[in-house]
Amino acid sequence: MEEESKEIKHAINDLTVKIDDKIDELSKSIGKLIGEKKEYAEGKINENPLAYVAGAFVGGVIVGYVMGRGKG
Repeated sequence: MEEESKEIKHAINDLTVKIDDKIDELSKSIGKLIGEKKEYAEGKINENPLAYVAGAFVGGVIVGYVMGRGKG
């Protein structure tokens, strides 16, 4: 019985280490992907900043209008 308990604890420890490794791997992968997407977005915005500012402004006006109508 004690031997089985040790084996179970060992298996759990191995799984915990593997899960931690996978979480670290996924975190690094996500961080890299976000960095790439951020660089892409910044490049696109730098190409035509006025279009993105205008788009954000119009989007804000539309959201404000819709939210304002919902309160009435």
